[in-house]
Amino acid sequence: MTPSPHRARRRPRRRPAALALLAAALGSCGSPADGALDAPRSVLLVTIDTLRADRVGCYGHERAKTPAIDGLAASGVRFERALSVAPLTFPSHVSLMSGTIPPRHGARDNGVFRAVEELDLLAEVLAQAGLRTAAFTAAFVLDSQFGLDQGFETYGDVPQRVMHPKGMLEHRSAEEVNAEAFAWLNTLGDDEPFFLWLHYFEPHLPYPPPDQRPPALRDHPYDAEVAAADRALGQALTRLEELGRRDETLVVLTSDHGESLGEHGEISHSFFVYQAVLHVPLVFSHAGLASGTVVESNVSLVDVMPTILELLEIEGPNLPPPARSLVGLLRGGSPPPSTAESPAYFESLNSLLNYGWAPLQGVAVADHKYIRAPRAELYDLARDPGETSNLFTEDPPRASALERVLAELLAANPAGTDARRELSDADRARLAELGYTGTASGEVDERTLADPKDGIARIRREEQILTLFNEGRHAEGIAVLRELLGEDPDNPVFNSRLGFVLMMQSRFDEAIGYLERSIENGYRVAENVTNLALCLLYTQRLERARGAFDEALEINAKYLPALFGSAQVHLAEGDAGAARARLEELLQLWRGGEDPIIAQARQLLSTMPR
Repeated sequence: MTPSPHRARRRPRRRPAALALLAAALGSCGSPADGALDAPRSVLLVTIDTLRADRVGCYGHERAKTPAIDGLAASGVRFERALSVAPLTFPSHVSLMSGTIPPRHGARDNGVFRAVEELDLLAEVLAQAGLRTAAFTAAFVLDSQFGLDQGFETYGDVPQRVMHPKGMLEHRSAEEVNAEAFAWLNTLGDDEPFFLWLHYFEPHLPYPPPDQRPPALRDHPYDAEVAAADRALGQALTRLEELGRRDETLVVLTSDHGESLGEHGEISHSFFVYQAVLHVPLVFSHAGLASGTVVESNVSLVDVMPTILELLEIEGPNLPPPARSLVGLLRGGSPPPSTAESPAYFESLNSLLNYGWAPLQGVAVADHKYIRAPRAELYDLARDPGETSNLFTEDPPRASALERVLAELLAANPAGTDARRELSDADRARLAELGYTGTASGEVDERTLADPKDGIARIRREEQILTLFNEGRHAEGIAVLRELLGEDPDNPVFNSRLGFVLMMQSRFDEAIGYLERSIENGYRVAENVTNLALCLLYTQRLERARGAFDEALEINAKYLPALFGSAQVHLAEGDAGAARARLEELLQLWRGGEDPIIAQARQLLSTMPR
């Protein structure tokens, strides 16, 4: 697809060659001997979703089947201590592409935030410097409607092939991503420099069944999916070799976040900010870089953009702290004193935005990591990599020092004046009433809210509910949900879950109250609003249903169940033209096989006059 036009910007300039070579010579201890290798002309950026560093071979995992990543590390530079900014796909990618942390760019969760046009994204800077640009993503959460398409002449979204209410989880395989990417590479002239971003969804949940895993990893589903992503990376590198473009191309491999495999009671990611979900691989590979180098310093995903731009000798935007170029480290030098202890910022607002509990924010500086929470945490990662011994009460001076670092970093990164989010004024008011100061108000001390550590047991019970429903044990699942709501009656997620289950049992009138309460308390995502709209439709509250479907499509313009439900409302109201428009939009987006709802949509269209 071709993104819509964005504001005009000054065309970035390449740095004068003589100055670039002088800078390289002065800053390089371990660079190649001749010191005159050309700077990269092109960039391949690969983000492997949900890849924690310690499950990769070059990071020490003995069971790993990751020859492509390991080979990149052997021929390039591996960062031992790279941290994500958030255990969530969209905020993390916005930081990666903008060089700014979430408080600055404003994207704090998946699905309801955008990368605003005011950001200077990496693809925009490279496109203006003359590179051809393309991205091919593997998960709907990175869909172009959320704004990361800025600067890409081609942006490969995930085809719409799912009609069920979990469409936000829609994804495709790395092989499908590669197929589109390789076709695009074939369109380039031999002398055209390019920026290609590939996003692989493996090893994100759900995992394939055991019979679809390699025999050696049949009992290790996460490792099997890591191996699948690595195979796709290897295919991409081979394709560059075949095209004669590998030597000119800077390859950057990283992840948006890791995956908790039970640490601290968390399954998967998004809730906590421990190393399992923040420590990610980061590898730079190019002929001009010292091979086999390992950098021990803390670095962050926000450092990737300025580093790429400096390596390509392209002037970039002035970025706020903590973003910095890592070129000195890549070339084997020591970081300047001013950046040697640069803090790595991280956060998770999932507990705040979706549960009304306190947010988590923190910094890592050298070996120590501080987490601001109602019960704050301090860890010495060198001695305690599993973060099992909280030193907050044992080392108050260090905790206070890191709290000051965090406060200064937040003060240096106020939200941009146009950092708009997909929240209405009414939503902001509701969030403010709940103390959601991260998105609505600065008047409530967030540390008076519940500590997320106290909520993990509830999260595990919620996961139990999903298991019960998947096994067809609906009565047991509803009983657990009602217990949770008895403890926390206004919890938006729990209300949403019970409303959905009641809807699926055709108990529409009963479901409406739970869904309304969920939305009123801040859980305004397309899936939830659509479920409410469907219940209103099925109980013949047509005007309210139409408004709810419209609201869902404001949140997610490509949400297929909302498009179909909106068409049904228009038909019931006698507006055939509006119904036809919704159905045509639905079918234009659809890329899946035969589906009962799609068949019904085609049948309806065939009987409607133009």
